[in-house]
Amino acid sequence: MARSRTRRKYGLLRVALWILGVIGVGLAAGAGALSLLGMPTYEVPKPPVTVQVTPARVERGKRLVSMLCRRCHFDGSTGVLQGRVMVEVPPTVGKVSAPNITRDPEAGIGGWSGSEVAVLLRTGIHPKTGALVPPRVMPRWPKMSDQDLLAILAYLQSDDPWVAPSSEQPPPTRYSLRTKFRALTRLEPLPYPRGAIAAPDPLQAEAWGAYLVDDVLQCTACHGRVWGEIDYVDPRRTPGYLAGGAATNDLNGVVLRAANLTPHETGLGGWTADQLRRALIDGFGPDGKVMRWPMVRHAGLEPDDAEAIYVYLQSLEPVETTVEPSPPYRLVGRKADPGLHLYTVHGCQYCHGQTGRGIGDLTGAVDRFATDEELIAFLEDPAQKHPLTVMPSWKGVIAPEDYPALCAYVRRLGEQAKAQGKAKKGKG
Repeated sequence: MARSRTRRKYGLLRVALWILGVIGVGLAAGAGALSLLGMPTYEVPKPPVTVQVTPARVERGKRLVSMLCRRCHFDGSTGVLQGRVMVEVPPTVGKVSAPNITRDPEAGIGGWSGSEVAVLLRTGIHPKTGALVPPRVMPRWPKMSDQDLLAILAYLQSDDPWVAPSSEQPPPTRYSLRTKFRALTRLEPLPYPRGAIAAPDPLQAEAWGAYLVDDVLQCTACHGRVWGEIDYVDPRRTPGYLAGGAATNDLNGVVLRAANLTPHETGLGGWTADQLRRALIDGFGPDGKVMRWPMVRHAGLEPDDAEAIYVYLQSLEPVETTVEPSPPYRLVGRKADPGLHLYTVHGCQYCHGQTGRGIGDLTGAVDRFATDEELIAFLEDPAQKHPLTVMPSWKGVIAPEDYPALCAYVRRLGEQAKAQGKAKKGKG
């Protein structure tokens, strides 16, 4: 009897192990298939889009591109939108590169029609391949007005230096298995709008502010409950709409929490319109410190735009959200290393990274600025060389007596980058 029970027990164990083995093989096969397969594909819409390149449209388009496209596609070392490796994207998404969107017909989008660019921006479908582009990698703008969309298309076809043809390309994007699985099971492209989309009257502050927040800047994609999650049809239905708390990564792998933008005291309840304008356009918070990546200054906004955004945000229902404060960076102390101390105190690592080679690669400053006077002039007025740059003006923020040590540290980073480059070539 005991022997029979023992046999039965081992028999059940063998069956369980066999089932687990089948499941394991199935999962392994599925993972292997996902690794080989690309993103799901869809039929590409072919809307009639006619683009007229006018000075007014190009000017408006550049402002929009500076806020919506530049941060990902701009290569600071060349000054054009030739794409870059997005080091700030979490590895759970994959190894992501923003592609070349210059007028180069091969490496860029110079061979694309206005209709094809519009399809990508509206739906998330790659017009050349039909593949789905995940919204966490490339946002969609289904409710942007036709006039603003046409302004972007006109700018991308213009002769502006940012879109000058470049044959350079970053490495191709390689999505993670998780991203591919989400694309197959949870993500879908948006339908191309059937009718015309008009923008609200800019003179109606609350309505114009809502349009900028929801349909253009899409603030809740960062300032909601989950980073990258947004209801494109009705952004206000996004979980945690503008109440903050979403976890984002800065360039140095530090987890940051998005701020609460509702008028609660845990959010923007105590802010003035001028403080929000300074944060949005100048890039500095009420405490006088630079805004922390991934929040950057939106130089493409006009002061009236910032005021409209303030009016809209203050009209929202206040939501109490306890947002975990961003962890501070270790300060080595002014006496130990004055340059590194100032670099950290002023938040340079937010955008440039701790090595100086982040979103804005400043290691080339050694070659671009022969003297400290030239480098200081740039720091105090970066827009003089690069209009609509995300780089804020440090005039009146960095004390004049601190510039020599900071400049010396920037040059040290540049020399280190050069030495590392030579070492890699030597090994190659």
